[in-house]
Amino acid sequence: MITNTLLIACVIGGITGVISHLIRNGKVLIFPKMRQRPKGIFLGFIGDFFIGAAAAVFAVTYLVPNPEDFRTQIGISILAGLSAENVLLQKELNIEKAKRDGLDRINERL
Repeated sequence: MITNTLLIACVIGGITGVISHLIRNGKVLIFPKMRQRPKGIFLGFIGDFFIGAAAAVFAVTYLVPNPEDFRTQIGISILAGLSAENVLLQKELNIEKAKRDGLDRINERL
């Protein structure tokens, strides 16, 4: 029964991650690709699926007292997937703000 609970949480959290990926990128799936700078792999929507799934599994593991209660399990999985995407979006916004502030300082010096 625990395996089914974790599998359901993983799928629901992952789907929530992909849906938030679609919302963030204007209804377009960004596929994995190689990056030149920084060198590595950009996971695209697969990365959002994994992050949502991992957050949902952790949340269901710690927050659902009764594994047979599927309503609670589904609700917590959705909320955890959205929360994980929100944390990533906040990180991206902070990085962009730091870049903009740096460019503003450079423009002031010129």
